Amino acid sequence: MISKKLTPPLRLLADQALLNHLPIVHPARRRIEDDLGNYRSGFIGQQNLAYFLDLSDLGKKARIFNDLHPEGFQMDTLILTPTFISIIECKNYSGTLIFNSENGQIIRCIGDRRDGFANPLLQVGRHRKLLKRWLAACGNPPLPIEADVVIASPSTIIENQARSRRVQNHVFRAEQAPHKLRAMMEKHTRDRDYSLILQKIEEQLRQDHTDPFTDVLEKLSIYPSELLRGVQCPSCHRFTMQCIYAGWHCPSCNGKSKTAHEPMILDYFLLLGRTMSNAQCRAFLKIESSMTMSNLLRKMNLEKAGSGTGSGIYYKAPPLERIAQHVELYKRTIPRRSTR
Repeated sequence: MISKKLTPPLRLLADQALLNHLPIVHPARRRIEDDLGNYRSGFIGQQNLAYFLDLSDLGKKARIFNDLHPEGFQMDTLILTPTFISIIECKNYSGTLIFNSENGQIIRCIGDRRDGFANPLLQVGRHRKLLKRWLAACGNPPLPIEADVVIASPSTIIENQARSRRVQNHVFRAEQAPHKLRAMMEKHTRDRDYSLILQKIEEQLRQDHTDPFTDVLEKLSIYPSELLRGVQCPSCHRFTMQCIYAGWHCPSCNGKSKTAHEPMILDYFLLLGRTMSNAQCRAFLKIESSMTMSNLLRKMNLEKAGSGTGSGIYYKAPPLERIAQHVELYKRTIPRRSTR
């Protein structure tokens, strides 16, 4: 059973939103496009792993968490079973991966190019230690924890030059996941059964998960004033839509929409913060009327906080799953011309 669905990571969505709000001639676009490509590749790798996990016979009590963020660390995949926990670090590297030692690096070769990367076995090993501490801090017994690395691309060549047993046993391809998990279940058959506390641990994991906000503007030294503002036309991609009779009209292409403001509001949460006031939203969407803005925000059913009225109220970002559904990442077209 899936306890936490796989959704595009926040950084991927934020990069997409940032590209959408930068002029086509902005000098940071190339770097953002490269970063976006890397995050997309990683997400596709996680989708590939999720497909094979769906084919695994883990039993009715098993729970699968995708992209889990307890306080202080992140795990691509966590599988909670009655007798053990499996954490998996998923890598979607291409080319040839050389594990020549158990030091801090692996080498990727593509043609004549060689790149060094942090050893994912060390990374997942750290996650294993942090998860042990987290379980103890939450008052849980020390369940056995398996820590593995999955290489998502079927065309990637894995070279275990040092003939390391750790690499041999704990680095495998996504399509091997069902077989490896069956072997883990057999290995832990005689271990203590923790079925009675699985629901408690599941709830603790869900409650402790957070979708961390990454300030991509600060990371890339981009000022908020450089962003294109207004409501973008879904047809011609210009930020020129006007609110007319409870709908949106584009004077540039005569396009019409009832919901063109919604992805703009979600882009605000991705780029400028996890909370937003009416005034901040009006400035971002270039809407003059606070009443119009209040009506649009109310229809989105965003969680409100604060006290009083007017400036005392602010709106909270919705869950990542909802943002991902609305953004429609792979359907949105990035304009290839100036949107000014």
